[in-house]
Amino acid sequence: MVPYGYQAGTMWCGLFVNHVFMVSNVQHGVKGAALAANWSIPKKAIIYRWGVAISNRRPMSGDVALFRFGGKRIDHVEIVISWPEETNYFWVIGGNTSNPSNPKQEGVYAKQRLKSQSLIVNRIDYFN
Repeated sequence: MVPYGYQAGTMWCGLFVNHVFMVSNVQHGVKGAALAANWSIPKKAIIYRWGVAISNRRPMSGDVALFRFGGKRIDHVEIVISWPEETNYFWVIGGNTSNPSNPKQEGVYAKQRLKSQSLIVNRIDYFN
């Protein structure tokens, strides 16, 4: 966090996604990448919203998944690893998330998430 100008204790899921894109040389167009909600704009880049496809493009590896955990505001962001068509879940990797084996530990982990609880943004094709 400190290399990006943020204090220790900052929620860092957005910073993790930003870091992955930076080291991969992917332009993403997000201003204020630390804030998870900033990854949902512009609206034209949204391809899947809370269980409904809103584009003819299927979510895929490298897309950005956003979540609301308990409220109306987007409060978490991760990167899509895989999007199996025949299931109601998909796989992501994210930072500032709990260890599936030990919820008291935080770090970078791959997780299974429900499609109905996600907003998917195509940042790679939209900005490159």
